[in-house]
Amino acid sequence: MVSPIFIRIPSSRPHTPTGFLARLLAGVFTLAAVVALLMFSVVAVGVLLVGGAVFLGYFWWKTRALRRALREQPSMQQAPFATRSPAANDDGMVIEGESIREVPEHETGAPRP
Repeated sequence: MVSPIFIRIPSSRPHTPTGFLARLLAGVFTLAAVVALLMFSVVAVGVLLVGGAVFLGYFWWKTRALRRALREQPSMQQAPFATRSPAANDDGMVIEGESIREVPEHETGAPRP
């Protein structure tokens, strides 16, 4: 009986040479691939930056009327409050809170007007 440790599985790859020339060529190809990837990444980042700047410029240009309207809006909202009538005797103080009204028992059965 053959032990599973000694079973050889044939490789589909041919044996790669491990000589100096093969290692030198592998290093040159690896260096060329790294340089090519760095060049591609620099170009990709440049394209993304230019594209983003163009998009932001277009967005800024298209929303200028909306920004102008929003800038003018607070002045229009505060105009009615700036002119107070002389009949208002309050000092501008606002008291916020809750109130509870207790209804007497004799009023609970009466119909509301």
